[in-house]
Amino acid sequence: MAPRRSARILAANQASPAAQPLARRAAFLRAVEAISAPRRRRTTTTASRRRAIRIAANEPPAEDPPVVNRETNRVRVNAVVYLDGVWHPTTRENFEYFEMLFQQRADLEMAEAMTAGRGPAAPENVMDTELGVRRLRREMANMTSNPTDGCTVELVDDCIYDWKAVILGPLDTPYEGGHFELRLHFPPSYPSQPPDILFRTRVYHCNIYQEDICVDILQSAWSPALTVEKILLSIRSLLSDPNPDSPLNGGAAALYKTNREEHDRMAQEWTARYAQPVDSTSE
Repeated sequence: MAPRRSARILAANQASPAAQPLARRAAFLRAVEAISAPRRRRTTTTASRRRAIRIAANEPPAEDPPVVNRETNRVRVNAVVYLDGVWHPTTRENFEYFEMLFQQRADLEMAEAMTAGRGPAAPENVMDTELGVRRLRREMANMTSNPTDGCTVELVDDCIYDWKAVILGPLDTPYEGGHFELRLHFPPSYPSQPPDILFRTRVYHCNIYQEDICVDILQSAWSPALTVEKILLSIRSLLSDPNPDSPLNGGAAALYKTNREEHDRMAQEWTARYAQPVDSTSE
């Protein structure tokens, strides 16, 4: 075992002329090792880069949409739409479905905004008027292609704002067998405001008098989410279940409470007299 050398002896040996070549060789080897060793690339994230990353996290994916106008399983893709975080190829067959889906979502968002008080009370610009026209045309098409039980509708003089509706008297009621005509006039602000409805057929009823109808959904309970179909079904249900506590015809309401049998007899008599279908050729 070699004897231990003091720090003074080691310093003296390093300072001697014989130790200088060894020190230079060791320094050379260290330099060669440093040069030949692979360098690690230092990456830094600048403030602007970090800000861009945060913004991108809240934006739709940046990947390109699928190629349009291509053949996919022998189905020609005409366009693509971005919905629920996914790009959907559209064809001639399903394009109308996506268009209807987007329009329904737009109508729902508008209805929610109206209900929450964030939207305008009465649209007055051209865009809102066009929205109401599209909504009316879609409702008319739906009720024409898929008629509601006991309700029919048609345009008056081909005007989208004026409708004629006919509801059938419900079964097992004094109004059974009757055909009751209504006229609906829609304001340009529809659906933010309800339509004006006239009950044109004479009827003996607590809540209908001189063409006026007492129903809450046309007044305080109106919502832009309501449709013509729901309005007509509500009026038809009113024939089955009158509300004598909120009457327009006070005499009918009093008779309904005191003598229900006589009330029903009067209602049946009026139905047979005034609510029979009229031949269109005789008008």
